[in-house]
Amino acid sequence: MISFARGSWLNLEMLVRLLLALVVFQEGVASRKDKEPLYLLGMFPTYLNQSMHVIGKDCLLSARLALKHVNENPDILRDFSLEMVEIDTVNQEGWTVNELLQELFMNYSERKNNVIMMIGPLRNEITQIVARSTKYWNLLQISYGSHSPELADRQTYPLLYRTIMSSTGYNDPRLLMIRQWGWKRVATLGRTDLTMAMEDMQTKLINNSIEIIAKETYDDDLVQPFKFFKEKEVRIIVGNFYENHAKFVFCEAYRAGLYGPKYVWMIFGHYHANWWLSGDLNGCTPEEMSAAVEGAVSVGFQTLSKKNVETVGKITPSDYREIMLNMTGTDYNTEINPAPFSYDAIWAAAIALNSSIARIKPQTLDQFNYNDTNMSIAFKTSLDELQFMGVSGLVSFDAAGDRRGECRIKRIINGTDHDIGYYRGTDSIIWYYTVEEIFASSGGKPPDDHDITVTDYQKDSVSYELLVSMTAFASVGIAMACGFLAFNIFYRNERLIKMSSPNLNDLIIVGCIMIYVTAILLGVDARLLSDSQLKIMCQFRAWLFGVSFTLSFGAMFSKTWRVYSIFTNKKLQKRVIKDYRLFVMVGILLLIDIAILTLWQILDNVTVRIRVLSKKDEIPDRPNTIVVLQQHNCGGELSTYFIWAVYIYKGLLLVFGTFIVWQTRNVNIPALNDSKYIGLSIYNVVIFSALGVPLSYLLADNSGYTYAIVGGLIIFCTTLTLCLLFLPKVLRIIYGYAPEEVGTRVMSNINGRQGTRNGPSEERTRSVMIGGEYSTVVQDERERSSEAKI
Repeated sequence: MISFARGSWLNLEMLVRLLLALVVFQEGVASRKDKEPLYLLGMFPTYLNQSMHVIGKDCLLSARLALKHVNENPDILRDFSLEMVEIDTVNQEGWTVNELLQELFMNYSERKNNVIMMIGPLRNEITQIVARSTKYWNLLQISYGSHSPELADRQTYPLLYRTIMSSTGYNDPRLLMIRQWGWKRVATLGRTDLTMAMEDMQTKLINNSIEIIAKETYDDDLVQPFKFFKEKEVRIIVGNFYENHAKFVFCEAYRAGLYGPKYVWMIFGHYHANWWLSGDLNGCTPEEMSAAVEGAVSVGFQTLSKKNVETVGKITPSDYREIMLNMTGTDYNTEINPAPFSYDAIWAAAIALNSSIARIKPQTLDQFNYNDTNMSIAFKTSLDELQFMGVSGLVSFDAAGDRRGECRIKRIINGTDHDIGYYRGTDSIIWYYTVEEIFASSGGKPPDDHDITVTDYQKDSVSYELLVSMTAFASVGIAMACGFLAFNIFYRNERLIKMSSPNLNDLIIVGCIMIYVTAILLGVDARLLSDSQLKIMCQFRAWLFGVSFTLSFGAMFSKTWRVYSIFTNKKLQKRVIKDYRLFVMVGILLLIDIAILTLWQILDNVTVRIRVLSKKDEIPDRPNTIVVLQQHNCGGELSTYFIWAVYIYKGLLLVFGTFIVWQTRNVNIPALNDSKYIGLSIYNVVIFSALGVPLSYLLADNSGYTYAIVGGLIIFCTTLTLCLLFLPKVLRIIYGYAPEEVGTRVMSNINGRQGTRNGPSEERTRSVMIGGEYSTVVQDERERSSEAKI
């Protein structure tokens, strides 16, 4: 019941549309009763049991609509009515020839006049047979659907015109695209029955200095042509074949590997929608066919003009679309259907006949007979000079009788055929998208026309995000160090700060600030600097880090060495160690740094060395491109030796510091002795250096990882050192401190004996006087009357 109801509604819809078409036809007949009839012979495949009947019926209804508009126009064939004798070709050559002969020579008695011109047919093979014959009867023929380039042969088909563009008409827009996209090497592939269109394309390519690296034709075998394409490294392929052959071509192209983002196929564009997914796919799956056709560019005729202006029929293309949509249910904005060409073919015949009236005088159009060569020549001249705006665009013919038409340009993108441009027939294309959008799958530009690999050299570098993060952390550390420096200067006369050697504290802080700056500069690499600038940066970083490390840790160790010297004095003599001596010690350490660095710079020719980390040549979105990742580092023949010299020197400095820190570990005056915190600082530096140096070598192939580890450890150790040395002092100043923390009497067991304030006479104590520098006075505990000054 459901199936019957659906069929009934479909039949009813078709009946309504046929009645509308009949009304249009009858209105035209009524208006022509008093005029002399001129007969066109129209050939349309409308038989229901053949594949083209839907298109044929649309073309027939479109022709009838044109006849109505012609006869309603008072300026066209004023004294005549244009009528059409209709033949159903049933899409067969023999049947069509038989029906044609019947109408021309056997049924002529039913008409008042002879057929004066012919419209159609649709299929190429039928048009070829008919056009070979009609030249002997002086009958001009206007085809609305045959686009074979063979029909442009004027010797074989001298009286044939076409309102549909020939397949050779696709060559001009294809050539223009090739030129605009910068291709200089292409290959051609065509069926043997389309050699004329291919030869036309090849001629145009040669005349425009485009190299044709392969010219291949085929019948049923594509193995050898495709093998030759692979050998020649073909990338751009201009194909001439119809839809039924296109499936075979692309299936074989998939098997041969001639597809993907680095290939572009340029094919005909008058195939049905999603043609690659329907019918016989020659053994390929839909997925394989979709992969093979992806990116193909097609050029096809524009059935309905994009210019929505009034046409010769007093309607716009939009009006025509609405009328035909109501009559046929076909939307010519989306469907590839030659019905608009049928409408324009009727108008081309009418206008040509109308303009021939003056040419054939004193004869009249109704006097035409099949032996009248003069009248046939007049009709031909009128068609050659013809130009009018039709629903399919501007209609005019070239010397071969081919339509100068408009083309739509499409590209299959992500499995969908998209309109990407419009060829106006004036050597110009209106693009709907940018080149970057059209070729998004090929890196935003047309693929190269040959397989010459482009090498893209990229620098392995620290990311901007990591550099900014490290800079932020280091800046916080610098701000904190500046805060400690201001604190140290402001409270330098406070007894707690004065006893901790504020001048050396300043040196420690300045050294730490320089280390923070070094941590930032380690991330400034070849991405931000040229090689010459990078060389200078490498040398500057080496000097900056060497000097800053010595300033900070050298000052720490010299300060601790003074405590060590005081409390290991076994001769009980007065000893004065002023700050300048400690500065001299730091200066000596700096001189060692300067000597090593100077020798390094003089003896070793440090250059920027480029090391290849990786090569990638199979990148999906960047065909024909090898990405070479390079690392730019500074180095010389002697750099390794000098680097180890610096490591050994700094290591010995740490060993020295560790020794004196251990020796002063029991001096219990917090304001005087920072050995506990310095020891923790050395411990952290040694541990993290032992961790960071091997990791930096292991991760040397990744600049980002190396910088994150080395820079992070430098910032962490420097921050920890500053906090250990100065944060306790800040807290004691804020919250107060006990007198014993600044040492009225120093209790020590450095010599292996514990002294007490009122202990036995044989025990010794050390007193400390603060007067701007450290001084020690060794006293015998038995002289208690002698007062120690603190």
